[in-house]
Amino acid sequence: MNNSSKVKYLRISSSKLNKYLPKIRKKSYKDSLKIITKFPYKIKRILWKALNSAASNAVNNFNKEKDTLQIISAYSNHAGILKRFRARARGKSFKIEKKLSHLFLLI
Repeated sequence: MNNSSKVKYLRISSSKLNKYLPKIRKKSYKDSLKIITKFPYKIKRILWKALNSAASNAVNNFNKEKDTLQIISAYSNHAGILKRFRARARGKSFKIEKKLSHLFLLI
């Protein structure tokens, strides 16, 4: 039985997440934790929480050991855009788009 972890509406673009997800895909739980420690801080924090959540669910709900866990799939999707405006010279404004994403981990 596989266990998953979903983190929705993250304040980071899915393209930034997808840059790092292939590095932990198909790796064991302990190896992926070691790899995650070398990632930039924001991505490290997000992936660490999601991975620990999925592992804890597997241990508590399915009586699996953390040593035997392996990441089957890891991907992120586009969630939406927060639209903001920035004041510019001469009464103009420029649009700022803050992208959101969903993260899915399957263990």
